[in-house]
Amino acid sequence: MKFARTALLISGLSGSLLAGISSAHAASTDPITPTASDFAAMAQCKALQTKYPSLKGKDLVVGLGGYTKGFEAPSEKDPSIIEGLDPSLFERISSCLGAKHSYQSGSFNVLLTSISSGRADIGPMLYVTEERMKQIAFVASMQVQDGSVLAQGNPKKINSVDDLCGKTVAAAAGSYEANKLVPEQSAKCSAAGKPEVSMLMVQNTDNSIQAVKSGRADVYLTEAGSAVAIAKADKSLQSGFTVDLPIMVGFPIAKDNATLRAAVLDAMKVIQESGAQKKLLDYWGQGSAAERPVVARG
Repeated sequence: MKFARTALLISGLSGSLLAGISSAHAASTDPITPTASDFAAMAQCKALQTKYPSLKGKDLVVGLGGYTKGFEAPSEKDPSIIEGLDPSLFERISSCLGAKHSYQSGSFNVLLTSISSGRADIGPMLYVTEERMKQIAFVASMQVQDGSVLAQGNPKKINSVDDLCGKTVAAAAGSYEANKLVPEQSAKCSAAGKPEVSMLMVQNTDNSIQAVKSGRADVYLTEAGSAVAIAKADKSLQSGFTVDLPIMVGFPIAKDNATLRAAVLDAMKVIQESGAQKKLLDYWGQGSAAERPVVARG
């Protein structure tokens, strides 16, 4: 599946948010240090607990609108535990603030409404778009990056988007890559007097992989973490260059919940200063190069 941060869609449950499915700190599945308990003991976090006393001991409700492997999904070892980048960060944020958290699962199309209405306090990382910022605020700390899937050995010597001139790119129909990245790069190639980029429109990830394996496409462009995972699963492929997209990713929080927004921003600053977010980005497959200084948006 082209994951939710890329396609901006998550299929799944319908209706309003359902009952909680996992409690906070229900056995962390990442080995990264500093751990959640380490943050609870940090002087910077003790200071934040004094700064935001209303959050100490509070159960923060994390709304989920589906699952995305690497970001949040049931653990294969214990499906009652939600694991991934978001839960790893939520554990550290809540520990730093002296709070707790639990998860509520529901349909994606009501997630932002649930947060803005107060039924959930915060959500998983989503694309920060102008349209969404009309409804919700964000604490953003990641740049969206595309990665590339190439034939093993990179026989066409494609090392950056500038090498795509005259090449064939597999891209999912309706995706950012198909609608913006490839056409814009093709126009640059043409303006420089080079062959345009050809695009092979595909319907899903499997078709894209097969296109590269069969030689019908020279490269498949997709979210960076997905590109790494695809290459790890198939030895005939390799992941290649990355490219920043003009989109950040952040935790959605209600605009009128100023205390939580400020507290999460401050906690994320501590987490970034400790180096934990970069380690977690690498551990969960998104890549540490995606980290950006945390900012409040919306």
